[in-house]
Amino acid sequence: MVNGHKQTGFTIVELLIVIVVIAILAAITIVAYNGIQNRAADAAVQSDLNALIKKAGLFNVDNSRYYTVVAEITGFTATKSGYATAPTTSSNLFVCFVTSGSLFGVGALSKSGKIYYVTTADNSVKEYTAGSWFATSGAGCTAIMGVAGTNYNAYSSTDTTTGPWRAWAGGN
Repeated sequence: MVNGHKQTGFTIVELLIVIVVIAILAAITIVAYNGIQNRAADAAVQSDLNALIKKAGLFNVDNSRYYTVVAEITGFTATKSGYATAPTTSSNLFVCFVTSGSLFGVGALSKSGKIYYVTTADNSVKEYTAGSWFATSGAGCTAIMGVAGTNYNAYSSTDTTTGPWRAWAGGN
């Protein structure tokens, strides 16, 4: 009470406590949101790889072999938003071919930073944990398929040409 009047309002300590609580809640929300975004990107990339390997299986049924060149891959659209923006020294989508058509594989770099791959050897999407293989030309294909001398095509979502990545990503 000051001069017989009761003062109302918040003290500086009360205001600081409220600000700190709001900041903590905001930090928790941002971390949770980023985690959700990463899981969504991973799911999109895994879904793309599943779809592509199923298409390769159907191609095999019709042609008695898997894809041997990129031009044979048709009717596939990648979810571009799920892929990491690849640095200029690497790519975020690898398509791997064996010349005989006996094996096909594909790998992708998700926005979360995880690398996923799948091959026709087992048709199961897996996370690649042995290190980064996108910066080395054909090493990624050899690593995931276990076959030396595989042909590959690597694409970057930052590609500004009208190449296969842009076509697969719906021209985005």
